[in-house]
Amino acid sequence: MKIALAQINSVVGDIDGNAKRIISVLAKAKADIVVFPELSITGYSPQDLLLRKNFIGKNIDALRHIVRHVKNKTVIVGFVEKAYESIYNSAAIIKDQQIQEIHRKICLPNYTIFDEKRWFKEGTHATTFQFKGMTIGVNICEDIWLPETVKRQKDRGAGFIVNISASPYMQGKIEAVESVLKQRWKENKLPMIYVNQIGGQDGIVYYGHSMYFNNGKIVKKAKDFEEEILTVEL
Repeated sequence: MKIALAQINSVVGDIDGNAKRIISVLAKAKADIVVFPELSITGYSPQDLLLRKNFIGKNIDALRHIVRHVKNKTVIVGFVEKAYESIYNSAAIIKDQQIQEIHRKICLPNYTIFDEKRWFKEGTHATTFQFKGMTIGVNICEDIWLPETVKRQKDRGAGFIVNISASPYMQGKIEAVESVLKQRWKENKLPMIYVNQIGGQDGIVYYGHSMYFNNGKIVKKAKDFEEEILTVEL
């Protein structure tokens, strides 16, 4: 199974441009599964743009447009989901021009530069999906920092975990993320795919460092602070 870690620079608010970038990667990626970062359609973090109904609607339209381009592969992409009167920080799992599953971010950070509880409702479901007889768990950023979500996904039969993230750089952050993945591996003995965005937004810098983590160590990783499509084989 080949998985492409699409470490891209999504621009906040540029929904059309982000969708074009995602579709361009899909056309080039030679992989069974292509994984994009957290909120890759809207860019992270859209903040008060989320108060505009037309912004959320445009992001849904972009997702539908991306879905039509997903053929002969599975794609995981971050978007803003609207359900009834609530919005969620979500990941769509797309297969053959259909949305197979949606994961809603469970652990919403609400400290320092994050203020996700202001906009989003918490998800409750530890999402898994099926691919070629394998059960795969999908979670978003902070979900992997706490043990419960990965444990619940393993209990549902997950053979490996995919985490999509928009994690900003600060001193010691890369080492902290590696330590978290190592701890989750110790607890569950599951391979993990971690996909983080790069770029900058309002003085916040995203570092990338997407990686395939297994056996307690990094098997393969992408560059820091640069766009890259890293293909790994499980």
